[in-house]
Amino acid sequence: MSPAAVALEIHDPSEGTRRVAVGAAPFRIGSDPGSDLTLTDPGIFPHHAQIVLLGGAHRLVPGRPGLQLRVDGRTVPQDGAALADGMRIDLAPACPVQIRFLADDGRVPEHPDRLVTLVEVARTITSSLALDEVLDRVVEGAVRFSGAQRGYLFLREGDSLVPWRSGRENGPIIEVSLSVAEEVARTGMPVYRDRLGGESGVSLTASIVRLRLQAILCLPLAVRQDVIGVVYLDSRRPLPQHQPDLPLLEALAGLAAVAIQNTRLVEDRVRTERTLVMGRMARAIVHDLRSPLAGVRGLADLLRERAAEGDPARQHLGTIISEIDRLTALIGDLLQFSTEAPALVRARIGLADLVRQTLEPLAPRLAAAGITLTTELDGTARASVDGQRMLRLLHNLVANAIESMPGGGTLTLRVARAAGGWQMGVRDTGCGMSEEVRRRVFEPFFSHGKPHGTGLGMSIVRKIAEEHGASIRIDTAPGRGTEVVLILPAEEAPARRAR
Repeated sequence: MSPAAVALEIHDPSEGTRRVAVGAAPFRIGSDPGSDLTLTDPGIFPHHAQIVLLGGAHRLVPGRPGLQLRVDGRTVPQDGAALADGMRIDLAPACPVQIRFLADDGRVPEHPDRLVTLVEVARTITSSLALDEVLDRVVEGAVRFSGAQRGYLFLREGDSLVPWRSGRENGPIIEVSLSVAEEVARTGMPVYRDRLGGESGVSLTASIVRLRLQAILCLPLAVRQDVIGVVYLDSRRPLPQHQPDLPLLEALAGLAAVAIQNTRLVEDRVRTERTLVMGRMARAIVHDLRSPLAGVRGLADLLRERAAEGDPARQHLGTIISEIDRLTALIGDLLQFSTEAPALVRARIGLADLVRQTLEPLAPRLAAAGITLTTELDGTARASVDGQRMLRLLHNLVANAIESMPGGGTLTLRVARAAGGWQMGVRDTGCGMSEEVRRRVFEPFFSHGKPHGTGLGMSIVRKIAEEHGASIRIDTAPGRGTEVVLILPAEEAPARRAR
């Protein structure tokens, strides 16, 4: 490989993208003005690193001990790391500059670690549930083996594809040819398009033109014919291999699908076990606590009525009563969540009436919190539901919405026709949820931003929805509010007991 064929693609957020040829080795990188590549960003030392040529192969070597250099996400040892076409170089955690090593001589890069990488990913799956680590390795391996410049993983949520962000709640906006990814998610078949823009008669989407893409490779993540996501790869230059090693890349995608499925199965198992534990707890304590609490509350209420109007004891007795009511509500949550909840008592009820019944006692609280209420209710909506449990579901959703708007806002409740049934929505203009919180919001005992929350409210919402054969969708984003939509089937679905 001739030195002239080797270069570094450098993307600086403030200066854009440029390419620097790697000439005669050693190629020095650092803040020193005499370096072959001079960078003055945070964390860069005068003699930070160098690229050397050993045995016909280029290696990245740290310029001093203790530097946190990484190649494709892996820490570079003191004796250096081998470089291949398309590899990503991170010089320092605080350095915003992104660097790619390019070998554009047209030859297929050698990757003797193909089998090793597959074995390591498989071992990671069987030895732990470190999903972030497994998927990181899958995406990095797919980028390296294909010769693509970028790689992303998308997970399917309903009819949408959501980018997986390696455990980060927020991150930069990902721009890809989403139409290709959606095609793979829909058909379950890989798509490979090369030499984009160089073939006459080939129509290109606006995203391909805008991103100046020359190659796209997208593979499904499938578990028993069920596509749960896609691995997306693209490049602004043709891939080094006109026909990439699809069997290898499909094997990596298969390992990612197995890792995701294993994690979901474990989460379901943990949720089931938590539910069983909750049921046992509820049955063990409810009968022992309910009667004494009712007696204490009755006595406290009697003493408060007998106390004089100006007696300081009235305030203390009021505190006792409110705390007993809070404990009684917690006992009710435990009972509702237990596996011995009574069967549904269904009746055909107007859904708009349920919304009005929920809101009526909350009107003073809404006014005091500075919250504007709007309703969009279809008066013809009727469904066969357990009225008391649906009121409990709506109350929990509205209470969460109010708590998310401590500085006031707008609360909207709507009832409208949906495909195959009716939908009830509760929307707020509050703080919203991060992706991590949205993903865990139905977990028992998971509470976010509520110092006195029990973490059972949304778990009970999901349980009631499941009992009615309904589904729940949450649309949210940090700073943009939240809408929880309950979709009730048109036909009466058999009640299901909580797992």
